[in-house]
Amino acid sequence: MALVEGTGGAVNGTGWKNQTKNQNKNKTQTTTASASTAATGTGIDLSLLQSIYAQQQAAAAEAERQRREAAQRAYDRSMAALNAAYSGQIEALKNNYNSTLGQLQSDYDQGAAGVDRNADSALQQAYINQMMTLKNLPQQLSAQGISGGAAETTLAGVYNNYGNSRNEINTARGQNLAELMTQLNAGKSQAQQAYNSQLSDAQATRLAYEMQLEQNLSNAVADAAAVNYDRQFDISSEYLTQVAKLQSEMASAARKASQSTISASNTQQTKSAQQSDLLEQVWRSAWNNAKNAGGSQADAVQAANAAAAQYIVEGVGSKLFTKSEANGWLKEILQNLT
Repeated sequence: MALVEGTGGAVNGTGWKNQTKNQNKNKTQTTTASASTAATGTGIDLSLLQSIYAQQQAAAAEAERQRREAAQRAYDRSMAALNAAYSGQIEALKNNYNSTLGQLQSDYDQGAAGVDRNADSALQQAYINQMMTLKNLPQQLSAQGISGGAAETTLAGVYNNYGNSRNEINTARGQNLAELMTQLNAGKSQAQQAYNSQLSDAQATRLAYEMQLEQNLSNAVADAAAVNYDRQFDISSEYLTQVAKLQSEMASAARKASQSTISASNTQQTKSAQQSDLLEQVWRSAWNNAKNAGGSQADAVQAANAAAAQYIVEGVGSKLFTKSEANGWLKEILQNLT
């Protein structure tokens, strides 16, 4: 007897393939029918249990998905608000910086205009003073009896004084304008430094908030996964408990069926062949239940092997077959585990 997997064909069956054809021919109809009824009855319950288990698993996974989506939406909203606030702050800083530059330039322009007005006024006054001096100079020289070379020297002094006044006025103009320009450049430099510092602070604050939001999102996703894990663990634990209970009931029903009256036409069937037939029914029922629940081929084989092993262990305890027979069957099951 060998444990094989497949879809029910002649070569790849969904249960136990008996190597001794005579045992198949000599199966007791009464025993087979009783075992099938027991397995089918348990199979219906197991299918329902598997359906509930799958629904609970799906519900837990869906709850995690919804938690993840809610966390992502909250993150997206917070990031949008953060970006909007940051953009508004940067725009305000730029406007403040440009306003400061504009005020500095206005102050410079007004100061320069004032310097030019004062210088122009001083030049005009120097010119007027010169013209008044030149107008009164001949009378003054005549009254003082100055003429000839002395008069020319005096006249040259008047022109020289006027030239010196103009130079002094223009020099002062240049110095004042240079001082205003120095103040303007210093103000621009300070405004630039203040803007850069405020911009850096805004960027650092935004980064800190962004990192906090990302941490919150990460925590929310981790919490959702942890809740799902705990729920799945609880669901699986309860499911395995119920499956073990159903398999035990199935094995018990199979044993009772095997102990029923064997028809006269099959009195020569051996106890080992009867148990092989019942074990096949147990294996088939568990394999069909797993496949009907959407399990893979490997999952179905594993479930069937587990059910068969449970039946064998209980059969030895109930003395339905020998340890030697059980050891051989168990070895075949273990060799077929996937």
